[in-house]
Amino acid sequence: MSEARSIVLYAVGSPLVADVEESCRRLGITIAAAVKNVTGTHYLLDASVLRDVADIEATLLRIPCVVPLFTPSNRYQAAREAVAHGFTIAPALIDPTAIVASSTAIGPGSYVNAGTVIGAAVRVGAHVILNRSSSIGHHVEIGPMASIGPAAVVAGMARVGRGAVVGAGAIILPKIEIGAGCVIGAGAVVTRNIQAGSLAREIVHDGLPLIDGDGPQSQNRFGVRRAG
Repeated sequence: MSEARSIVLYAVGSPLVADVEESCRRLGITIAAAVKNVTGTHYLLDASVLRDVADIEATLLRIPCVVPLFTPSNRYQAAREAVAHGFTIAPALIDPTAIVASSTAIGPGSYVNAGTVIGAAVRVGAHVILNRSSSIGHHVEIGPMASIGPAAVVAGMARVGRGAVVGAGAIILPKIEIGAGCVIGAGAVVTRNIQAGSLAREIVHDGLPLIDGDGPQSQNRFGVRRAG
């Protein structure tokens, strides 16, 4: 559970922010402010805490923040902005309905959504999103800025690289390595290692689901290559 009793949400342009609000309510954590750092729609349930980035009071900078954005590149940029404004990053925010092994370590700025189950000896980096009802097996390693989608399964001893995305309902089999910056499509079943920056998606062939991996094509902000 987060040690903070008040928190600032920095960036509110993702629907994920509503889940973070609910987690804070269940934890008894007060949302002191929610900072809108870009133009566009916000997804706050309680708009009374909304602040424009230009209106950040000095007192807010004493309160740690979390960045509730699912897309790693957006989360990375917003976290850099928050620190540049003078915010510190909050300890991991873990919904009280999640089941987390006592031997697991979760880095600062991470968010564990409701219903997630995390096995023994798991290592989760900073600014990671583990979304609703995801299942993380024993001895899994998840790199910084990675995002695991709702109901995804990362089986025991698998590794997910920095800034990778595992889509909703995807299954990563035991001991598989997902490279940095990879995107694993929703519902995919990954049975082999996926190189850094690849896109892996499910393709149906003769009634059987297969994994099609597209190789790296472009450089992303994490210093690895990414498809598309």
